[in-house]
Amino acid sequence: MKNKLYKLAAIAAGIGWGISIYVTLVDGESVFEFLRYVSQTDFQYHPMLDYWGKLTGVAFSFIGVGFLFVALRGEKYPMLRIYFAWFQIICFLVVFITVFRLDLNTNIYYLDFLFFLGTGIPMLLTAREK
Repeated sequence: MKNKLYKLAAIAAGIGWGISIYVTLVDGESVFEFLRYVSQTDFQYHPMLDYWGKLTGVAFSFIGVGFLFVALRGEKYPMLRIYFAWFQIICFLVVFITVFRLDLNTNIYYLDFLFFLGTGIPMLLTAREK
């Protein structure tokens, strides 16, 4: 049962990270339009930011592939299961501290908090189970 919980959380994390492939497939102006809406900030499109956004989208997508890998083949790599669980917890801590340090509107980050903890904690609690 615990292994199924780990797999479910890892699949959810894989989808959550993997959806970033969208950023690499659409034009940069559309991404910036979405970011303006989500962040409630008016910033201008710039090709260099578009470049970094696409590079980040690819990296996040590969992180998602890693989560899917540990969900499907993780029993053979118990330390990798623990690593990915801690990755989510550490990401939460970094985002949480950054949001408050920069005095950002926390309402738009609650889903990030929920994503990191909602997948990281179950993964961490069940990572050693087979």
